[in-house]
Amino acid sequence: MQVNDAYIPETPIEGVMHAFTRIGRRLKAKQPGDTIDHSAHVVLFALRCNGALRLSDLAGRLELDASTTSRHVRSLEQLGLVRRSPDPDDGRAFRVELTEQGVEQWEASARHRMELLSAAMEGWSEEDVQTFERLMTRFADGVAALTEAPSSGAWADKGWAAVAPRLGRPAPAGRRTEQDSAADGPSTDNTAVPRENTDNNLESTR
Repeated sequence: MQVNDAYIPETPIEGVMHAFTRIGRRLKAKQPGDTIDHSAHVVLFALRCNGALRLSDLAGRLELDASTTSRHVRSLEQLGLVRRSPDPDDGRAFRVELTEQGVEQWEASARHRMELLSAAMEGWSEEDVQTFERLMTRFADGVAALTEAPSSGAWADKGWAAVAPRLGRPAPAGRRTEQDSAADGPSTDNTAVPRENTDNNLESTR
């Protein structure tokens, strides 16, 4: 798909926006060898980073409503990529967690995208790659500071740092790890939507 690829930005900011549009739609598209789509990949990533979560907590981390999250979970459950397990803190509720197949599918999908990015930067010097990573991280931090609720995206940084070594690469420089966070004591997450009703919504579909 080449929608607007011939567009010529008139300012550097327009150029940045156009570049992200071109990259975003390609990374969201299925890559060769993919068996899951982008939305499923994001759900699996949240569970891979956080472990088992109540539906309400999962919806909060994805910044989606409970009904949309519920549909994703049902679809992934049918594919054998997630399962529901009893919540040890509340016998009336359950949590959603990855199956072994779900872990394998997410890691394969992530690896395909990293291979795509690596191929796109073929021929770049190591210094160019490091500069690009530093500027992209700085840019992402700036956008997040303007658009995210406090701590709403912290789980993704920690999660990526934790799983990156399994995908054959070191954790991104400057990113906090699970051990760093543990040293600071327990974190708080105020982004989750009310639990009781959303858990019951998914429970009623069983």
